[in-house]
Amino acid sequence: MLIEVRNGYKLMRLIIKKSEIKEILKKCFLKYNQYGLNSLIFEIRESILSNKVKFPILEYCAETIYETLPENQHITFCDSIQNLKTEGGNVLLGKILQKRLNIDFKQSIEKATEYIADTDIWYVSDIIGERVYGYSLLHHPQKTILEIKKLSKHKTNWIIRSLGAGTHYAIKKGLEKENVKTMFEILLSMANAKDKEIKQGIGWAAKTTAKFHPDIIAFYKSNIENPEKVADWFRNKIEIGLNRNAYAKRN
Repeated sequence: MLIEVRNGYKLMRLIIKKSEIKEILKKCFLKYNQYGLNSLIFEIRESILSNKVKFPILEYCAETIYETLPENQHITFCDSIQNLKTEGGNVLLGKILQKRLNIDFKQSIEKATEYIADTDIWYVSDIIGERVYGYSLLHHPQKTILEIKKLSKHKTNWIIRSLGAGTHYAIKKGLEKENVKTMFEILLSMANAKDKEIKQGIGWAAKTTAKFHPDIIAFYKSNIENPEKVADWFRNKIEIGLNRNAYAKRN
């Protein structure tokens, strides 16, 4: 069923079921088979990205697109979707790049970085960061940690924010403790940041570390309490995470 909702002066469709999106995608790919990739992108923009679609449904879209398009058209498709600058488009990008990690790990990380660096709004960092950096950290920890160490020095604040979002995702989904410990050391290296977006992302990951692994926080207690290297905002986030851990134990 399609539900119409008002967004300012534009009437949007709220797409809430996989069966609905299947029918829309079928029509999109009919256009693709007739007229090629540019036609597919136009149809996806008009039929899907111009409407309100739940993120799990968008992820299903991305999986279908990934499986249906030839591999050599994945990145061209992603570049074109990124140029549209739609919120839902970032879910497509993140999921397709995530699926491509086993095909070309380096390219997926580089493309995620390129797309995030080109943004001017927070949700791009979080949507792509979780789906690419976070998923990659969870499933390919050793080589992803090497990439994250390099990216932690990136000049763009959105990239640093996205590393925090990705780390939060991986820890929440069960990242192994030794890898969480390594990631916390990287977080500590950024614990004195002044930029609002960096504080938001890194603080989020620090809070999640404390919530799930308070013993790691105890291990780094002296580092955390060093006021020259760790700002109050970082300690505050850790305190929130520890409180949530204690609350969960009581219940």
